[in-house]
Amino acid sequence: MEHVSGFYVLSPPGDGLAPPWQWLPATWFGAGLVVPLRAGLAVFALVPLLLATIRLRRYLQPLLALDIFILGVHVSSAIELATGVKDDRSIVVDEVAAFLIGASLIRQPCWTMLVPFAGLFLFFDRLKPWPMAHVERLPSGWGVMLDDLFPALLIGVAHALVKHVRNRRSG
Repeated sequence: MEHVSGFYVLSPPGDGLAPPWQWLPATWFGAGLVVPLRAGLAVFALVPLLLATIRLRRYLQPLLALDIFILGVHVSSAIELATGVKDDRSIVVDEVAAFLIGASLIRQPCWTMLVPFAGLFLFFDRLKPWPMAHVERLPSGWGVMLDDLFPALLIGVAHALVKHVRNRRSG
């Protein structure tokens, strides 16, 4: 662990046991190695990408998120197999994929919607309300990835419903 200006930079999960092509996406290219930022750094780093892609075809964001989700299941399973540690805290690809899936439901072309969504998502991800704790128990990378999907979907669907109700009332 290296100390840099109030932050700590961890060694990659399974350093020497898992190849870089596995831990790099698992830690979202090192964001998960920066303590205490980890998931927050990985998620907030996505906001510019989302703003750049929001005007693309509607199916591209969820497709990108699904690809990252599938990659996350694979790399987090491989790291667990290599290290024996389930859901190492430096693995943040689960937050990245879930945030992208939830953000694709919001579909707002402005940071004023994405930043509060990110904050709420990270809050509920940290809180781990029911049934997230039970979902974490699923085997290998499935538990790692699916426990973060629940709050993202919940917040994304709630936002979409509120937006739908507002549009019906004003229209």
